[in-house]
Amino acid sequence: MRTGILLLVLLRTLPLAAAPDLIVYNAKVTSFNQQGITAFAVKDGRFTELSSSAQELLRQKDSATQLIDAGGRLVIPGLNDSHLHVVRGGRFYNLETRWEGISSLKQALSLVAQQAKRTPKDQWVRVIGGWTPEQFQEKRLPTLAELDKAAPNTPVFILHLYSGAILNSAGLQALGITSQSQAPIGSYYEKDAEGKLTGVLVADPNPQLLYQSIAALPGLSTEQQLNSSLQFFQALLGYGVTSVVDAGGGGHLFPQNYQASTRLAVEGKLPIRIASYLFPQQPGDELNQFARWMANYQQDQNLDARHPRGYTIAGGGELLAWSASDYENFRSPRPELKPGFELELQNIVRMHLLMRWPFRIHATYDETIDKMLDVLEKINKDQPLNKVRWAFDHAETVSDRNLERIHKLGGGIAVQARMAFAGEDFLARYGKSKTQNTAPVKKMLELGIPVGLGTDGTRVASFNPWVTYYWLVSGKTLGGTVLYAAEQRLDRLTALRLFTLGSAWFSGDEQQKGAIAPGMLADFSILNQDILQVEEPLLLQTRSELTVVDGQVEYASKAFPAFIRPRLKAEPLWSPVNLVPSE
Repeated sequence: MRTGILLLVLLRTLPLAAAPDLIVYNAKVTSFNQQGITAFAVKDGRFTELSSSAQELLRQKDSATQLIDAGGRLVIPGLNDSHLHVVRGGRFYNLETRWEGISSLKQALSLVAQQAKRTPKDQWVRVIGGWTPEQFQEKRLPTLAELDKAAPNTPVFILHLYSGAILNSAGLQALGITSQSQAPIGSYYEKDAEGKLTGVLVADPNPQLLYQSIAALPGLSTEQQLNSSLQFFQALLGYGVTSVVDAGGGGHLFPQNYQASTRLAVEGKLPIRIASYLFPQQPGDELNQFARWMANYQQDQNLDARHPRGYTIAGGGELLAWSASDYENFRSPRPELKPGFELELQNIVRMHLLMRWPFRIHATYDETIDKMLDVLEKINKDQPLNKVRWAFDHAETVSDRNLERIHKLGGGIAVQARMAFAGEDFLARYGKSKTQNTAPVKKMLELGIPVGLGTDGTRVASFNPWVTYYWLVSGKTLGGTVLYAAEQRLDRLTALRLFTLGSAWFSGDEQQKGAIAPGMLADFSILNQDILQVEEPLLLQTRSELTVVDGQVEYASKAFPAFIRPRLKAEPLWSPVNLVPSE
């Protein structure tokens, strides 16, 4: 009796388990390692418990616990884009008219005309990537005459991948381009049979002409960039993206051009997680640029005032040395690396290994990768590469032999859907046999190479992650061209795993995020459809109904009205973002 009384007293004095901050129930939870999960709990920004019975979890709630009824919808881990130029994309998002999902050139030109009427003098209508002419019923690019009709007085710049661009007459005049103008080596201004400009800028294959043209367009003020970044992050959250591995980008200086995203992070207002790789801008001075960054910034330091793993410096790349880089323009022949690239690349990689900085290398073609691996294998003899995380970006035509070399050296590969946008161009140049193994994702996985999926948005491809997902599981381009046989495509669950846990490897976070599991960061999305079951064409219509980062709701559609926040107006007010209907 006395023992029973002592036990009762002891139980009464023990602290009660804290109630969850959040419980999600009536859900189809994609957990990877468990089946039949219909509910889960979150505490302090992490998943704490998964259950096949909502009642078990609901008994733990108190008055402060937030409850979310998923309505039987599919819940997935937050998507993690392993290669997105997210900070640069945020800088310019409010200025850009988007052609994603547009099915006809007529409709695309209508958007240009609509925006031209709203655009003030000395500003531009610009469409910067994320589309392919193959998505249009007309299967072609717009002409100078069509752009002049849509925008007779407003300059227009249309970027088509990094293959070329189309300007209207006002745009040519604004940039001072005449029939006598000389383009940078490896590019040209297209002319018709009479020697007149057609408005087309061609990268053949050097995209420097495109880089400098984009750089010449007017930008946003510091405060407008802050607003623009928030608009872009909300767009990503609307697709279910909660984390991004940032790939830097050309014409994008660190830390000068990172002010908006850094300010949001430091003030605790960043709604997604960003791990940034730093991209040197000055050819020939890359080693000094990396030395300065390594002296002033600690790799993996977190600058986010609110989120753990919220805003970090991940390493160097995707470009390490301008001489050690190829171009992804499948409309032109494969470029060769510049003479002397070996020593430049070797010195930069050795510095990264010495300072324990991860690195990643832009490489499209197997011939490029082969030469780079010669350099990396030489370094590995006295400085083991497996001391840091390193990876190739893109690797569309990588061979089985070089995949085995990458695996032996401990490298990863970040894969994006550039073939979804340029697959027809690749097919026309290299043929069906070469195309059907580009990129060999299944072989990468068979060898045990870490693989993460991404988009390569915003200038080449769309930032919509479901295009990448659709491309890999369907084997088709956005234009409907079949690239891959059934046995070369990914199953849907594997593709999702690579877009979550797989991508987390590239920022060293696979033990922290990428799965709905106890102890992992509570980043997840409730989708508008079951991506594991719906017909393939419908995958492109996938959206998030509710997106949660660190246990906090950051985005909600009309399906969850209690969580909708007032929409922030895009600045400047003439921004094309303000034309997009709100949820």
